[in-house]
Amino acid sequence: MANGVLFNFAWAFTNGSTVLPLFISKLTSSNILVGLASTLEALGWFLPQMAVAAVTLHQKDQMPLYVKMAFLRGGSFLLLAMVVFFSKAVNPFCLLIGFFFLFSIYALGGGLAGVAFTDVVGKTIPQGKRGSFFGMRMFFGGGLAALAGILIERILRTHNFPKNFGIMFTVAAALIILALLSFSLVKEPPVGKRPERGRFRENLRLGFETVKRDRNFRMLIWTRVAIGAYVLGFPFYIIFAKEYLLIPTSIAGIFLSVQMAGYLSSNILWGYLSNNKSNKLVLLLSAICSTICPLLLILSILAEIPVWLYGSIFFFLGATIAGLDMGYTNYLLEIAPEDRRPIYVGFLNTIVGPTIFLSAVGGLIIQLTSFAFLYSLVLLISIVSIFLSLSLGESLTAD
Repeated sequence: MANGVLFNFAWAFTNGSTVLPLFISKLTSSNILVGLASTLEALGWFLPQMAVAAVTLHQKDQMPLYVKMAFLRGGSFLLLAMVVFFSKAVNPFCLLIGFFFLFSIYALGGGLAGVAFTDVVGKTIPQGKRGSFFGMRMFFGGGLAALAGILIERILRTHNFPKNFGIMFTVAAALIILALLSFSLVKEPPVGKRPERGRFRENLRLGFETVKRDRNFRMLIWTRVAIGAYVLGFPFYIIFAKEYLLIPTSIAGIFLSVQMAGYLSSNILWGYLSNNKSNKLVLLLSAICSTICPLLLILSILAEIPVWLYGSIFFFLGATIAGLDMGYTNYLLEIAPEDRRPIYVGFLNTIVGPTIFLSAVGGLIIQLTSFAFLYSLVLLISIVSIFLSLSLGESLTAD
């Protein structure tokens, strides 16, 4: 649990909807790069997982891979923090390149360890306790992250660029290293028979066969993609607030606290529903929350609204992220047979991975059209995600 608490705390200092968009916007005016930077971590998490599943499916012990990737992730992010902190005299373009290179290594390390992490959680946490497990990780970590928003507001207000972001990234690096260390200390329980090692192509074929055979798995993929399409507009809510509503940059810390409050408070509900009702319901309510965000931005274009009402977008973003993470992870663990769990996890995350580019696509859409067009599209996809959530079969925790 300490791993999740520390990672959620660290996430506040590298938040993809507030901190990273502001950092990248200091280095470039390209909305495409702003969008890409905000999705690098998720992109690195998803894309390599099918290949990793092919290599590790036969292995009874997954922890050695996680430990190796922990060194890669911790080292790359610590170096990134040092580069930013001491980069006052560095050309902005060089700093931009350095950020993308080091953050990509950190993100890729997460993806390489992702299958191992999920499999170890599946082994160690009983099915009926997973909602509480993820809920408590998010609750305590989100609480610390909400408090971090106040600190971030002060850092942004009292320190000049790039020192302000260097401080935040250094704090994040320390928390990330502690988080990786804590999970590395988990004792992985023994597991039953695993399938023989197969080639990547063979495991990919098994993945597609599973999609055809397992309706719940097939609908989960579509639902995860549709709800996850919120990332189209994810990094641009803060940019819109700064450029069109003329809200000062330092308010990003307050918006982050609001997002963490949504993330934190909703986890109480998500954890209860996951344990006692169904993860289908968690995904459905997450889809509804994702619909509210673009709706409020469109409303702010059509009419003047109070800052607090616009700020509530970040509350519902937090609730969406928390519900989607918990709902789809637990639903997946419920429908995946133990001996084929790495295939389910790796295939789903590999299929979902390319959708992470949607933030960069969102930046391109803004440059070619307008904020109004982008968020109208996000709203439409969010509505579709509600109907897809309703089409899921009830998970095993359902009454």
